[in-house]
Amino acid sequence: MSTCKKCGRPIKWIRTKGSWEPCDPQPIEYHKGETPDFEERLVTEDGKIVQCTFDFQCDPDGVGWKSHWATCPFANEFRR
Repeated sequence: MSTCKKCGRPIKWIRTKGSWEPCDPQPIEYHKGETPDFEERLVTEDGKIVQCTFDFQCDPDGVGWKSHWATCPFANEFRR
């Protein structure tokens, strides 16, 4: 595991379609659901991006990780 060069928090790297996505290391259970209105996005272990919700009343559909770009206070400094 590595750390963010700006904020110093730990990063878990997950390979997505052709690139590596920096993610926060805490796994999050999610519910995928039937509607595209879910605003949350997680990266799964196999590199897929799922649109989901964390607020559900049933069993989770899986586990994913939140992109570090969504939580790093310095994310804008990395943008080109």
